[in-house]
Amino acid sequence: MKHIIFSVIAFTAFVMAANAQVDRNYIYRVSRGEITYTEPQAKKTTVGSVLGSLVTAAAGSNTEQHPEFADNVRNAIAGAIGSARRLNVVDGQFLPGELTEGEEALTYDGSIGSISCTSQNTTTKDDKGVSHTKIQYRATIAITVNIKDVRTDQIVKTISIGSGEYDYSWIETPEKAISNAIDRMRATITRQLNLAWPMYASIVEGNTAKKDKQKEVYIDLGESMGAFKGMTFNVYTVLTVAGKEAKKEIGRLKITEVMGDDISLCKVTKGGVEIKQNIDSGATLLITSTN
Repeated sequence: MKHIIFSVIAFTAFVMAANAQVDRNYIYRVSRGEITYTEPQAKKTTVGSVLGSLVTAAAGSNTEQHPEFADNVRNAIAGAIGSARRLNVVDGQFLPGELTEGEEALTYDGSIGSISCTSQNTTTKDDKGVSHTKIQYRATIAITVNIKDVRTDQIVKTISIGSGEYDYSWIETPEKAISNAIDRMRATITRQLNLAWPMYASIVEGNTAKKDKQKEVYIDLGESMGAFKGMTFNVYTVLTVAGKEAKKEIGRLKITEVMGDDISLCKVTKGGVEIKQNIDSGATLLITSTN
């Protein structure tokens, strides 16, 4: 009988821990909104712009818009949002009244400002002094994406990407240049959303320590919630000040081994002394992902 009671208690504790893990790492459903595209208007012709065009033409440089890739960009945006660990893009729209009690959902919309590709003629000489000219390309995509709360229609996150988000390596075809720009845009969106909705964890036990410094710890985040080797975290102490939660960063962790559905081994990469002091004192530590 005692064994049965203990098993029930253990199972209940396991379910409560699992539910807490899911609650703090809530997966939001996200409905697709409209991503508009309006091709940029040609700049007003002035003496300066004419001279500038002549200079770029002489240099063999030319920039063109590519509206035919607008659907590719829209699909990449949806894929980028769906690739964020705590966001799941679904078909259809949500109405606030259709959400169940306690359910949270998001939607997104935005705009494509430009899909541009610049070509450049490059001339080089071989070891025999013969000149060779080739055309190379680089592309940039400018977008704005708004993530909104379905219940309130308030914007909770805006992502704006312009030319500064891209490298300027030259590629051999315009199609490959635009594909490269789309891939970089997609990665940037996913990275920003993972930072906006990080994964949360707790240190469940210290592992190795050296003198007064913690070297390794176990956290309660594992394969079931998408943890992976190399995943990094900030470590915070949590205080309540005037009824409000305040946190202070004291260290950093990096997963070295995912050991199960809800446990991973981490290396302490910063703040080993403070982390050990807080573990030893039983203080509450907050762990949030950074990648």
